[in-house]
Amino acid sequence: MEPLTLSQIRDWIQSDDPLAISTYGASKNLDENLVQVLDALTERYKIQHLSPILFTIVKDLILNGFKANFKRLFFQENQLDIHSPADYELGVRMYKSLILSGRGNLYEPMAREKNLYVNIKIEHDDSQIKFDIRNNSMLVRGEMQKIRNSLLHAQNYNDIMEYYIERGDNSEGEGIGIALCIILLKGENLPTDQFRIYHEDGETIAQLTIPLKKG
Repeated sequence: MEPLTLSQIRDWIQSDDPLAISTYGASKNLDENLVQVLDALTERYKIQHLSPILFTIVKDLILNGFKANFKRLFFQENQLDIHSPADYELGVRMYKSLILSGRGNLYEPMAREKNLYVNIKIEHDDSQIKFDIRNNSMLVRGEMQKIRNSLLHAQNYNDIMEYYIERGDNSEGEGIGIALCIILLKGENLPTDQFRIYHEDGETIAQLTIPLKKG
């Protein structure tokens, strides 16, 4: 991914066009682009204190997209059926070991070859900022249920450690990340009902809308 220039970011901030980024794996340029875009965006709307929180949330959703795509490739490579409960349990344990060893991004070239993308779109106007992060790996039933459980139960917590101790899932980390997103939004009195994760037309989609106060 090429780095965005400050001029490009300023031009986008002043326009009505969405910012669209397509990527296949984590990179330093992606992180730096995201930081600069969020800093400029929150400065325009005078909500600079939200920049690091939005970075944490959006980065987590992007990483979830990468992990979902890479996991599909991992299952294919190891001839495991992701729809089989027995294969899924075994594959997740194996895949988690790969992630913890820091080798997860080895699948980026294969994801690029097979066009398993993560698309990021950011839109803004005087009423709201909207983030749309999508990848083209469909969730299996158990994955979607874990996400729904995390979205639901995180509403009852104000501290991520409390959530982890009481509800932490050792199989994968997505649930903890999603709970953290909810807890961060609650901490800033932002509406959590504007944070959605669903699948549609072969894509898994995460959307977050930040309302802006008028006047």
